Amino acid sequence: MTEAGFDFVIVGGGPAGCILANRLSANPSTQVLLLEAGPPDYWWDLRLKLPLAMGFPVGNPRYDWMYESEAEPGLGARKLHHPRGKVLGGSSSINGMIYERGARGDYDRWGVEAGSASWSYANCLPYFERLEGCIDEPLGTTRGRTGPQTLHRGPAEGPIFDAFFKAAEQAGYPVVPDFNDDVEEGFSPLDQAVHAGKRASAAQAYLHPVQARDNLTVRCHAQATQVVFEGTRAVGVRYRGRDGAEKEVRAAEVILSGGAVGTPQLLQLSGVGDQEHLAAVGIPLVHHLPGVGESLQDHLAVHVQHKCSLPVSLSPIRNKAKWPGVVLDAVLFGKGPGTRNPMQAGGFVKSDHAEDEPDVMFLLAPLAMHSAEDSVEVSAHGYQMHVGVMQSDARGTVKIVSRDPREHPEIVINFLSGSKDEARWVEAIRRARDLLSQPAFRRLDAGETLPGRGVETDEEIVDWVRRTGRTGYHLACSARMGRDEGAVVDPDTMRVHGLDGLRVIDASVMPSLTNANTLAPTMMIAEKAADLILGNAPLAPLERGRRSKPASSNPASNGQVNGSAGIAHIDRSRAGSTTEQG
Repeated sequence: MTEAGFDFVIVGGGPAGCILANRLSANPSTQVLLLEAGPPDYWWDLRLKLPLAMGFPVGNPRYDWMYESEAEPGLGARKLHHPRGKVLGGSSSINGMIYERGARGDYDRWGVEAGSASWSYANCLPYFERLEGCIDEPLGTTRGRTGPQTLHRGPAEGPIFDAFFKAAEQAGYPVVPDFNDDVEEGFSPLDQAVHAGKRASAAQAYLHPVQARDNLTVRCHAQATQVVFEGTRAVGVRYRGRDGAEKEVRAAEVILSGGAVGTPQLLQLSGVGDQEHLAAVGIPLVHHLPGVGESLQDHLAVHVQHKCSLPVSLSPIRNKAKWPGVVLDAVLFGKGPGTRNPMQAGGFVKSDHAEDEPDVMFLLAPLAMHSAEDSVEVSAHGYQMHVGVMQSDARGTVKIVSRDPREHPEIVINFLSGSKDEARWVEAIRRARDLLSQPAFRRLDAGETLPGRGVETDEEIVDWVRRTGRTGYHLACSARMGRDEGAVVDPDTMRVHGLDGLRVIDASVMPSLTNANTLAPTMMIAEKAADLILGNAPLAPLERGRRSKPASSNPASNGQVNGSAGIAHIDRSRAGSTTEQG
């Protein structure tokens, strides 16, 4: 069966797909079809809607693609799980809801790497502002207040979080109201995509409010199997419906928003990729584009954990007898521990190996949690710090191994293969330990359980990271934008190089990984790309919150950010009141 009449078909109902469906269907005369391989994100499904239940969809094939890497050479040949959302809202429906823009330098670097200064920080900032709904944000910041994506900060309250912020100051780091507000380095309560006690996924923010539009069609349980080409022009998509039948839809433009695994997989299945690789799999070549599936990146993470000497952690929440009350408080009243990811505070710091931006991320949860070493007790009072090294020159691949779209591609990140990876990790763990050993934690600290005794020397630290490191859930860059031979997407149009009628808009187009979680930059990319597709004038660049002059045509100077960050210390009483978003 072949269906026609659509202006756009969007493949993938994740954050980028939801934003594009909203923005492209705003014109009633434009017919838009959104295809999502997974189910709807039903309002009554607490596994998706209750923030504290975020662990339940992960590893569940109903909601999770359940990708697994090949044996990682740098991690003792371990295979890592790579959860990706297979549900309306994509990974924003199953992730930790933490919203981090990243550093200014990330985007100025994008402008250079992509060969287009339109992706510099000054040009990206107005799109962050457009998407953000920080309702109670004070004036005088760069944060958006009226955007679709509701964001709440903190509250990061209680003795463990108080000790964490005090320890950061004692260790010499700035504590700031909001490290998303144009701050290079510092510690603050975290923004989370939650609203009224429930997860605020991209589907909730962008898709559901407009899903009744007559010109917007959303089909779930519809897995794309191939882009249809006539010569080198994309004219439609084949997909398999819930009944298993193969169907075809025609459209003037095809937009791939399947993410850093799904997008290169579909391109390769459709004959777009490296000629030798496709021939080996038996895929007829449509267009030789060797960068498809290359340059894959992800963050690596470990967990440093301590026992807590006082009964002030959230560990009692593990008692199932408490769960009905926690659920009712969250669902009926929008309050209590069920309304947040327990990781409510964090910080970005520069190691001695950093270049221009922070290269280490810390996130704190006021309870012990399962890690790669499951023998560690988690029911007792404790606290855990997520440690991530955010910069690496390691690069991996996504490659299909079969013509069957149901078979997952091979994924290799090549963790710890970067030239400075081991040195960065040694310093990251030493800085984490230094932070948690500050006087502020003295009355709470009952001893380190991870990594624990026996992990002291540089070699022991690196070995521990190899044994326990796990994905940061930030796959990106596998169909990167740029103008060099390895690039896949044109940065000014988001069109796939050498093809007509086909664009890619998702995390796969990032030229390099940001020094932060990837939800916020992926959403920004989609907001900015919507204007490119519609031919709208781009939003005026912003320089540190001020409207700048129109961008120069000189890539070396266009949209660059000058000056230094004015990072001020704050006291916890102020942070507790002004950082809670409404």
